[in-house]
Amino acid sequence: MNFKNFLFFALPTLAFAVLSSCQYLSIDAISGSTLVWESGSNNYFNQEASTTLEGPKYIVLDGEVEQERKIKLSKMPLRTVTVREVKYDGTGDSLSFKGTFRYDGYALCDILSSLKVNKDSKEDFWPPVDLYIEVSNDRGDRALFSWGELFYSNNMYGIVIAKRVTRVIPGKTGELWNLPSEMQLVVESDLISERNIPSPTRITVKSLKGNYIVNRDSTVFDNAPSDLFITGPGKDTVLSAPCQGPASRSNTIAYYGHGMGYKGIRTFSGQILREVIAPYFPAGNYRLLREGLLSVAAVDGYRVSFSVSEIMNRCDQQEPLLMFKDNAFALFAACDGFADRSVKGLSEIRLINPF
Repeated sequence: MNFKNFLFFALPTLAFAVLSSCQYLSIDAISGSTLVWESGSNNYFNQEASTTLEGPKYIVLDGEVEQERKIKLSKMPLRTVTVREVKYDGTGDSLSFKGTFRYDGYALCDILSSLKVNKDSKEDFWPPVDLYIEVSNDRGDRALFSWGELFYSNNMYGIVIAKRVTRVIPGKTGELWNLPSEMQLVVESDLISERNIPSPTRITVKSLKGNYIVNRDSTVFDNAPSDLFITGPGKDTVLSAPCQGPASRSNTIAYYGHGMGYKGIRTFSGQILREVIAPYFPAGNYRLLREGLLSVAAVDGYRVSFSVSEIMNRCDQQEPLLMFKDNAFALFAACDGFADRSVKGLSEIRLINPF
């Protein structure tokens, strides 16, 4: 038997033997997170087979874009997130724990990565930091996200449209939480999972609207006011620096901007913004967590969008900091990998009420 004939007969046998030796693995060649391990494994997030969720096959992208598009979700890569789901139970301010799950789904940043934006404010303010998106379904549910949550975040793949789900089962109780019945939006960094709307079908791109006056003269910061105006769902207020109350926090990072790159090792110290503005944003408002948006603006007209949830509803301890520096307020976006949403000469934090 010559060598070519030997390979013809031997290679299939060898391949069968190797694959047969991996009896406890269920491999789908898409993601390592889909491996199902034997009982007693050290991987606590993969202790049962995943369940496929039914839902829309396409999602429409529209709004401030060059052209409306329809994206086939199955063409997107699968990303993995883990979530401890807590939601308001609909009877008031009480919360209900729904379970801990690992989800495999299509990240919003992947879906929007190739989209060509055509924002309304591009003539006088071209950076995309004032963009935000509205994710909605055919039932009228919607959830809002800042552009920065998707493209500036330290965890850019943490918001997905879930296609598969696996329960994270407690070792002693063995409790099997009820699985969702359909595809849903999942936000890994949210403490209360009110933005997890079912079966999203549309993503609409928008930008902040308001009377922003752009002044690119750097001397405008020399006379920046030392007051900060906060407009919430309740009463408006003016903070005079430096604000008192919550304990300060410090973050030391390798500071990096999207445009100018590395800015050195820096330490930012200030108050947790959530704690400062919490008195002006009543607790228990699930709709505000789902649909609320904040405009954070500076004296030179620079403005960035933040969803209410990424300020008030985090579970990852990466809260933005409110600082007082050079006789003016400033904001440090500790949740971001880029410096672009860190604002100096801060003059206003305003709720954009979408209800």
